Amino acid sequence: MSERSFPSIFAGMLSPFLIWAGHFGAVYAINTVICARGLDRETLWGVSPAPVAVTVATLAALLCVAAVAVWAARDTGPADPDLRRFGRWLRMAGAGVAFVAILWSGLPALQLPACA
Repeated sequence: MSERSFPSIFAGMLSPFLIWAGHFGAVYAINTVICARGLDRETLWGVSPAPVAVTVATLAALLCVAAVAVWAARDTGPADPDLRRFGRWLRMAGAGVAFVAILWSGLPALQLPACA
């Protein structure tokens, strides 16, 4: 089969936004678990676990978005050239927006105490 299916093309276009949504949920889940369990008073090498976990989640999400951007830049598939060009543009633009959104939701979680 030489054509890509619409669901796979659509999923590729949505991938940066899905990564951002996963990161957004992870940041809130991390802070919720830490506050609910009273782990904000614990330290690991002198650092609260919330900033460490949020940093790991943020870096993982940024790496995933960078991978999507690289994938979009190298996209040469059997689909219609106009559709492929549009999909590539949307993935690249979405990766830029998702990169900023991930930083936007990750940085305040790093700067503020988890359970204040």
